[in-house]
Amino acid sequence: MDDTIHVRTFARFRELFGDGLEIAVAAPATVRSVAAELARVNPAGARELLDGEGNLSKSVIVMVNRERVAGAGREDVPVHPGDEVAFYPPVAGG
Repeated sequence: MDDTIHVRTFARFRELFGDGLEIAVAAPATVRSVAAELARVNPAGARELLDGEGNLSKSVIVMVNRERVAGAGREDVPVHPGDEVAFYPPVAGG
């Protein structure tokens, strides 16, 4: 059975993947499975979301239900049907 997760993207990721996506992922869903499915939306954009090994890039900011998810194991954080997962690209500026 698949879980439907609401995905928000910001800045460059919005250009690459769109925004307000509803993504179906196999249960039990995790941040990792949502990111992998998002990468399938635009394989060219996946290079900015994932590292060379297919893991979420360390510089990507992730929020689940408007709470930041950080640190080791952030990709394994569970997400549930109806949850919102947001991806922010690395912040640059000066």
